[in-house]
Parts: sequence; structure tokens; C-alpha cells
Amino acid sequence: MKKFKMPGALVIVFICLLIVALMTWFIPTSVVTTENGISKIIYNAALDSAGNIILESGPSPAGIWDIIISPIKGFNEASQVSFSILISGSFLGIMNYVGALDAGIGSLLKKFTGNALICLLMLTFALMGTVYGSWEELPAYALVIIPLFVTGGYDVMTGLAVLFVGASIGNMASVINPYSTGAAVGAIGNPELSLGSGIQIRLVIFVVLYIVGTLNILKYANQVKKDKEKSILYGVEGIKTLSEEKSELAGLTKKRVWSLIVFVIMILLLVMGYIPWGEIKVSETKTMFDVINYPLIASQHIPIIGDFLSLHKITPFGYWYFEEFSFVFFLGSIIVTFINKLSCDDFIREFSNGAKDLLGVVLVLSVAKGISVLMGTSTYGMSVTFVYWIQNILNGVPAWAFTITCILAYAGIGLFLQSTSGVSGITMPILGAVAMGLFANSEIGSIGGQILLISAFTLGLNFISGIYPSATTMGTLEIFNVPYDKYLKFMLKQLVPLLVLGALILSFGLFIGLV
Repeated sequence: MKKFKMPGALVIVFICLLIVALMTWFIPTSVVTTENGISKIIYNAALDSAGNIILESGPSPAGIWDIIISPIKGFNEASQVSFSILISGSFLGIMNYVGALDAGIGSLLKKFTGNALICLLMLTFALMGTVYGSWEELPAYALVIIPLFVTGGYDVMTGLAVLFVGASIGNMASVINPYSTGAAVGAIGNPELSLGSGIQIRLVIFVVLYIVGTLNILKYANQVKKDKEKSILYGVEGIKTLSEEKSELAGLTKKRVWSLIVFVIMILLLVMGYIPWGEIKVSETKTMFDVINYPLIASQHIPIIGDFLSLHKITPFGYWYFEEFSFVFFLGSIIVTFINKLSCDDFIREFSNGAKDLLGVVLVLSVAKGISVLMGTSTYGMSVTFVYWIQNILNGVPAWAFTITCILAYAGIGLFLQSTSGVSGITMPILGAVAMGLFANSEIGSIGGQILLISAFTLGLNFISGIYPSATTMGTLEIFNVPYDKYLKFMLKQLVPLLVLGALILSFGLFIGLV
């Protein structure tokens, strides 16, 4: 008898699409109307071709045509998010080809030891997680980093912790991660919501989780270094350290240094582009928006140069969206290519290969977006009916309770579907509308409610990713022959406090102006 194997994300999402299509045969559609600025849901209603409301309309069944064309429509609706994912993959493909990322980590390994090395590597992998969702590439780094820690007097679990706890911290915060935060924003479909919405609270979550997570790893690592019996792997037979076989990462050449500098500048630009500077006042008539964007505004009037660089068309900091994200990664790809003097053929090949590696993510996102096409919009369809039911259940629920409920819900969903793009595409159209309705008349408003939802999504789902027996996790454990139960016990001890901290920051963030 064959063992059950969990199907891939694309298969799971398509099964969900079929289930939703079946539901359209039984669940009635509803309509959102707005009078005097107040929105109201009319249950069991539809719109005719003239836009008139038809009461007691019943369900609107989806047929074969609707099912097949929905992912195509979904791809069109998710085009900006999809392109940003592909273009970031292209940039990372070029960075990996020139060896810049490996060389940067290799340089840290050579220059630092002990506590300083743990702190810097934790920060490195946390940043990699929060910027582009680093995870699948961790086994490759494990082959170098874990033997180094074993040689330095630590145990294998210390090296695993630096990699997996560090990346989990970054992914749980997902400050500007296009594959989780970006996918969620795109799935909600609110034009007033951007990748920068809620960046303040995500930055706070990142900093707090990094500090607490790193301190916990330092405590464990130093205990193990002093007393090997303190290791969670003490007494476990067959642990492989590979300390005699450790390989070397690429050296840090001048070209790779400049490539890394470009990457750092790109991250800074993205953060600056998404922070809502207009909300930070510096005087009665000015905000930080005027200060931060002064060089751009002043240079727009320079003759010839202003027109040549299209400075008057550049989106000012504070108003960036997915197009600007894609622009930064595309420009970064070109600059890194010139720095490393890659040939045109090399550039095209690696640029294409990098995008190709993430094509599966885009397909999952398209099918997931197709689900929202079948369910309807935020103002009409079966989706509004679900919003109506859920709002009735959650009516009067405070923001903190909504946040914790969503975190737990996404943690549960993560046990069955690990794809951030897939989960966001399936759930955000509904829960995003619920958050909009629940908090429309509250202090934080609809946008604030959706910001809480997005961070609850990244916290809950990526918490599960850190402990889930995925190919990445199990493959790495197999290399060093580490039992999964030992890994699970250790990671739960590290990640549960971080999840609680993240939930507390989200729950109380609205009281201190972070939302």
C-alpha cells in the first residue's frame, strides 16, 4: 500500500478552486450598496445587466467555462504582483550566478566568531527572509555553516537554529517580502493598500523578534559550548557533523562587494519608498514627505537632465507600489550585470533562469486569484455572502481578538497548504473584506484592519513553515541525520515565544499608533 503524499501547492489550490465552483451552485450571491457613505450588505441578491438589484436571486452557478477561464482572469488581475515576483527572482538569479550572496556570508564566516558570528548570521538570514522570503536555499548554506559551528565548539542544532530561526524571523515579519506580504496585498485588491501599508508595525515586529530570537539562540549556544550534555542532540547516535568535509563559499572579490552594496541600496530604497512619510509631521505645514522628497522635487526642474532622466515621472518616496518594486529589482539586475561584466548572453540566460525558478509561484497565485474571480468582488457575489455570515459572527469583536483568531487560523491552514501565495489568494478576498467591514467605523479604519490581517497571515503561516516537515527542512535534517522530533521540540521552544510576541505587538500596536 502506497503511503499518502501531500500534493503540491498548485494541485491543492486547484482543488480548492473546484470546491469553490461547486459551492457557487448552492450558496446565494449578495450585493453591497452604499447610501450616504454607509455600506450595507443585501443578502441573497444579484445585479442585472443594468445594475439593478434583484432580491431573492439565489446562487449563480459556475460552469466549465467559468472554471477554466478563472485562472486566466486571475493571472490578469495579479499581473503586477506576478511580475514583481518574477523580476525579483531574476535579480537573485544573477546575484547567485556572480556568487555575491555566498561571498557575503563567506566573508562573515571568516571575519567573525562566537557570539558576534551568531548575531550577524541571524541578522543576515532574517533580512534574507524579510526581503525575499529566503527558505529553499538554506540547505546549501547548511553545508558550510553547520560544520563551522561544530568546529567552533557548538553543536549541529546551533547551526540549524541560526539558519531556520533566523529565516523564520524574517518571514514572520515579512517587511517587504513580495511572496507573502505582496501576495496578500494583491489578493485583497484594495487600491488604497500597498506593500508599504503597515510597514511601521512590521519593522517593529522584525526588530523585536530578531532581538529576542537571537538572545535565545545565544543562550542555548553558550550553554552547549560550556557543557556538551546541554545539547538537545546529546546522546543521539548517528549525528553527522561534516566537520572534516566542510566546503568553502565563494571569496569576496571587489565585484562581489559592489554587487552587495547595490543590493543593500536597493533594500534601503524600497523601505524608504514604502514608509508613509506624509504621516510624520515636522512642522505645522510640513511633513517628512517634503523633506525626504526634496532632492527629487528640486532636481525635476534642472534643464535637460530632468527630462533625460524623467525625474518628473518618478514616484516620490511614500507612494511606491509594485511597479516601483519591480523597477528597483530590474535596475539592480542591470547594474550588477555591468559591475560583473557579464556578457549579453549570460545576462539573458541567468535573468530568465531566475524568473523561471519562480514561475510555479506565479501559477499558484494565478489559480488562487481565479478562486476570487469565481467568488466575486468586494461588492457583489458569493464572496459578499461569506462576508455577511462572518461579520455577523464577529460583530463587535475587538481588534486584538480578531488578530489572534486570524493568526491561529493561518497557523492551522499552514498545516495543509504551505504556499504563501496560494493561501493569500484563497483567503484574502474574503477576510480582507471582513476586516474592511469590521473596522470601517473604528479608530484604525478599514486599512488598519487589513494591515492587521496581513501581519497575522505572515506570522501564523510562516510560524508553521519553521516547524513543518517540508522538503527544505527534512532535506537539511537528512544531511546531518538529525531526528525530526528533536528539531521540532527545539524549534517550538524558539518560535512559540516569537509568535506570542508578534501577536502582542499586533494586538497593542493600534493603541500606540503603529497601525
